[in-house]
Amino acid sequence: MNWTREARYTALNADTRPRFDALCAQAAASPWRQRYHIQPPAGLLNDPNGFCHDGREYHLFYQWFPLGPVHGLKYWQHLTSADLVHYQNHGIGIAPDSIWDSHGAYSGSALADGDGLLIAYTGNHRTAAWERIPYQLTARLDTHNRLHKNPPFLNGAPAGYSEHVRDPKIWRETDGSYGIVLGAQRDNHTGGALYLTSPDARDWQLRGEIDFGLPDFGYMWECPDYFPLNGRDIFLCCPQGLPADGDRCRNLYQSGYFLGTFDKAACRFTHDGFRELDYGFDYYAPQSTQGANGERLLIGWMGLPDTSCPSARDGWAHCLTLPRVLTIENGQLRQRPLPALDQLRGTGAHDGIHYELNLTNPQSRPFILTLRAGATAKTVLTYNGEALIFDRSQSGALPEPEKDVSGKGGHIRRLALAQLHSLRIYADTSSLEIYINDGEAVMTGAIYPPADATGLHIAAADDATVTVYPIP
Repeated sequence: MNWTREARYTALNADTRPRFDALCAQAAASPWRQRYHIQPPAGLLNDPNGFCHDGREYHLFYQWFPLGPVHGLKYWQHLTSADLVHYQNHGIGIAPDSIWDSHGAYSGSALADGDGLLIAYTGNHRTAAWERIPYQLTARLDTHNRLHKNPPFLNGAPAGYSEHVRDPKIWRETDGSYGIVLGAQRDNHTGGALYLTSPDARDWQLRGEIDFGLPDFGYMWECPDYFPLNGRDIFLCCPQGLPADGDRCRNLYQSGYFLGTFDKAACRFTHDGFRELDYGFDYYAPQSTQGANGERLLIGWMGLPDTSCPSARDGWAHCLTLPRVLTIENGQLRQRPLPALDQLRGTGAHDGIHYELNLTNPQSRPFILTLRAGATAKTVLTYNGEALIFDRSQSGALPEPEKDVSGKGGHIRRLALAQLHSLRIYADTSSLEIYINDGEAVMTGAIYPPADATGLHIAAADDATVTVYPIP
């Protein structure tokens, strides 16, 4: 299909419903459909949005273009869950049906507030001359999933910033007031983040740009997030335009965090540098929330902007990652799989495609772990005593960057590790999520292997052990 501007900005309505239904049937027949990850019924999924717990259940939305596996007119799809393992789909949560979001309901967040959810998001509007006007909006979602949009609290970009101001992350302070951080691009095409406050979530004051001491760190910061954790402050963001640095920042776009202290009165965040959240291939736009038991949870998009997706041939693209539990231990961020994911474990033999694999390597000795092996494909994890190497170069069809940027791309990732004593791997039809050393690091990768790629082999020292749980 020729994805013209008109085609990309076509709405899902009664006239286009037959087309959408046909696309859903095409997607359902895809050999790469996931078994236990959140994926779109058809079309393109990207950022997780509105992730929160309302005291009874979790709400999770994702940004979505229903009518094709490309970026187009964005909706929010709404899911709920009691445990973040099993989900109920409530359909469209936000439709781009107002002047403020006429060209897409862009990313945002939510929190439980009174009777329902308070949502903050960016409405994307284009003029007849195709000039972008970003509107920052709040909306209320009641307990019957009815949405009421409020007029924008920020019209267009503040002085000194380009049209690229978006992705509000909202939170509530202990005194009952509200805060928001916004991703932004300065007029000089460098990235940063803005901070806003409100006593009532109606009247908002722009406090200014947060000072990170980084006047030239990428050209745009997307999907910011802020939260305190274990006595420290964490600021998540996706700074676009970072150069590759050896084994670091090898993906087209990065997702990472600053660990430090947020002085809100001074609008300053002190930190010890930017760190990547995931050292694999496909991870972007993560969003956090406080869980039912007070823990900090994180879900990301298993994909990247400006990157092709092999499943697009089947009318769909991308999924969300599994939820992670965040802690800070010995000054380091750890990410562990949500304990409730143990519910996925079955018994008996696995099919070589859908499983959880746990490897223990008590002496940190070298090993080679071959996953999804077939006649023409394999994915290989190698530990050589110095680094873990994730090689998907022979995994089958693969996502590819649509831009040629020096040092970016490729299908091998290397993470320096003096010790590697454990791996926990979640394998689904078209993805691998690899937790290293009890959450010390994570590597995520989308793969699109042929149907016969079901082999699993390990070459390791005698004291290494592997346990595999099938996921039926």
